[in-house]
Amino acid sequence: MGACRSILQGACMLVLTAACAFAVDTADWMRGVQDDAPLRRIAIPGAHDAGTAGMPWYSRTQDADTATLLADGVRYLDLRVELQEGSLRIFHGPSAGVGLDGVLQAVAAFLDAHPAECVLLDFQHFRGGAEQATLAALTATLGQRVFAAPNPQDKVGCINSLALSAVRGRAVVFWGSAQDPQLSDARLFPRGNDAGTRPNACLHSFYKESAHTGESKALVDTTLPQYLARFASHDSGICVLQGQLTDGWGIRGPRSRENTHAAAMDAFVSALANSPNLHAVNVVLRDFATADKNTKTIELNRAKGFFK
Repeated sequence: MGACRSILQGACMLVLTAACAFAVDTADWMRGVQDDAPLRRIAIPGAHDAGTAGMPWYSRTQDADTATLLADGVRYLDLRVELQEGSLRIFHGPSAGVGLDGVLQAVAAFLDAHPAECVLLDFQHFRGGAEQATLAALTATLGQRVFAAPNPQDKVGCINSLALSAVRGRAVVFWGSAQDPQLSDARLFPRGNDAGTRPNACLHSFYKESAHTGESKALVDTTLPQYLARFASHDSGICVLQGQLTDGWGIRGPRSRENTHAAAMDAFVSALANSPNLHAVNVVLRDFATADKNTKTIELNRAKGFFK
């Protein structure tokens, strides 16, 4: 009987040890990724419309503030900034929320505390002529933490060859205003448009509105695989898979839409480990990002062979 108990205890310890070995520390998960992993190949959790916690229900797509999102594993922040009465604020639709300074301060504090991590900042939209003031805020708050292209004339080539080791402890900034003269700055990498037709873009984020305002099943069964196939065939730049549903009528709100979508999206993300286009999976964008949702994306790096 004692021998059986010992065997059983040993088996339990083996299971516990295996579970711990595969546990994900969401605050430091990039520390476990190989230095030579290409940034555009790493599976990265993203927060759609970050900075909207506290906004009215019809504009809020995240419940957590920036510090919590980062601690929970998010490494890509979709940020939309407006200049309002001399103040830079995050906006979504008709609502304005937290100040940009607070968001950037949280990013700076996180990178200082977790120097093996990298944060992608995607300034997708500006309003009220916020571009110049936003760049000044980036400089003042993040300073040398912002990565700069060694050759500003070939930013696409830089992103395509960028290994994680080069951007640990740094923020990589993508800029949504295609004609903005600020783009001459070596720290700003131009992003693509929804259709993916903008030349020399360093970040691609396809978005077909009718697909995202429709139902969850059609999005995960048809549209998202189409996006992935396009990323795979294009094979360039950071690729953002927009996995959120949109409230096209402004009636149900993002939370209601996510409630009908989260389980199917979770299953879709987990199944990407066996996708023929796994190599093209990069940023996975979600509403109401949580540690559990983020871990499903982070775990794809195991299937990619990127964990040390």
